[in-house]
Amino acid sequence: MSALASLLQSFTFKEEENGLLVQGAGSITTEAQFRAAIAPLAQMSMTSSQLATTQATNKYAKQFAGFELAETTAMMGILKDLGTTPPAPDAKAQAMMDQLKAAKGAAFDKAYIAAQVQTHQQLNALTTGYLASAAPSASNMMEKHGRHIAMLASTSIKEHLAITQQLSSMLGS
Repeated sequence: MSALASLLQSFTFKEEENGLLVQGAGSITTEAQFRAAIAPLAQMSMTSSQLATTQATNKYAKQFAGFELAETTAMMGILKDLGTTPPAPDAKAQAMMDQLKAAKGAAFDKAYIAAQVQTHQQLNALTTGYLASAAPSASNMMEKHGRHIAMLASTSIKEHLAITQQLSSMLGS
């Protein structure tokens, strides 16, 4: 197993200082928790996709990077409009970005797509868990908007997970 693959597997959700437990996706029950949980993943995906738009050598990986960059840029804009400030990358996220920056050619393509598979698996678990939690009252518009964002994001996340898994197989990852 490559060093990057080991690093990606080490990305696990842990309890945050603010009491948000994101290890169990079902523990996310409010839109604020959901936004806080997805922001670092969306930020990492956006940053790595921005790099991949210039570094990827496989035309499909590069095309996916462009789509992902547009989507995550829009999502980060929405999250910021709702008052979510993405945290600075933690040591593991920074290490992953450093490894991506150092990779070239086919190795970059494989590493980028592997990172996207991992990120989309995590996003899928978070989104599915949040949507499975009890629905908010009809009068709580912020919670309803949070669920609307999650419902819309869920379709793209599942689609992108399938695409990145296919790309991973195609690239021999």
